[in-house]
Amino acid sequence: MDGWTKARTPLLLAVALLAASLFAGGIRVREGPPPAPAKEAVAPATEETMAAYEARYAAMLTEVLEQVLGVGRVTVMVNLDSTEERVYEKNTRTSRQETVESDAQGGRRTIGDATVDEEVVRLAQGGGEAPVVVKTLKPRVRGVVVVAEGAESGAVRAWITDVVSRALDVPPHRVAVVPKKAAR
Repeated sequence: MDGWTKARTPLLLAVALLAASLFAGGIRVREGPPPAPAKEAVAPATEETMAAYEARYAAMLTEVLEQVLGVGRVTVMVNLDSTEERVYEKNTRTSRQETVESDAQGGRRTIGDATVDEEVVRLAQGGGEAPVVVKTLKPRVRGVVVVAEGAESGAVRAWITDVVSRALDVPPHRVAVVPKKAAR
């Protein structure tokens, strides 16, 4: 063995150990599948924020439903489940390690370990940092009540239910359509 080979072996071993310690120290261990993208509410779920969304949806539905054949004046109440949510861009690093152990009796055991490290991507903006938004999700609708002139007819009730269900992506069993009482 020449002098270079003798000097290179401990150097390579030291570099490998340093790289392994840096790699292992920068990863947070989590069990199970990788987590879904982060979702956070845009604003606190205050009554004012929820009421503004509910009023906007009710006004939109009122305008549309009053155009349906057989429907007169309409009153709409929308009940939301949540405010809008934002999904943020994340940097994700995943690492897997598998160890196979054998005992003297011929038994084998495989141990798997997965690590995931996530960090929200931020961009510099106006002297601070802001997270990068991938998409904004509309508020989910819990239920809708429609009081309408002409809803005595089964066909009109079915049309109203269909319009509301499709417009707000809410299942038909969460839409209540009832006839409006006659004006006195």
